[in-house]
Amino acid sequence: MRDPGPLHPPELAFLTALWDVWQALRERGEAELRGQHGLDLRSFIALAYVQGGTTQPAALARELGVPRYEVSRVLAALEARGAVRREHGGPDARRVTVRVTLAGRQLWEGALGTVRGVTGPALAPLSPTARAALPRHLAAVAQAARFPAPSQELTP
Repeated sequence: MRDPGPLHPPELAFLTALWDVWQALRERGEAELRGQHGLDLRSFIALAYVQGGTTQPAALARELGVPRYEVSRVLAALEARGAVRREHGGPDARRVTVRVTLAGRQLWEGALGTVRGVTGPALAPLSPTARAALPRHLAAVAQAARFPAPSQELTP
């Protein structure tokens, strides 16, 4: 991490560290996921959400923080691979429900092993307690960044 001197306040140090981690893990993670499983990181994460119960494309778009058309593209690619199935039905024929197929579960499980291989060494310097707490802390930062409460806004 860079020295947070007067030209690098803590906020910049935070953003720089976050950027560095993201770039390093995304680059290697994307390469490994594409090379071994034919997936990009967004598709892997989308597959995880669908497998975890997020079965509506609009909800998936909210969870991923991307526009609906991006989710539609990701789902179309996953469907073409046989990893998910989009079903129309119910009282509103426009409503789509996404389901993970057996092939999708197998794809995700293999890709999860690859992701663990990429992230494991990066997280190894942290204590087990810090490693377990990191996702919760980052999720809290993301939530606060998306929906800042007036009392959470920082003033210089």
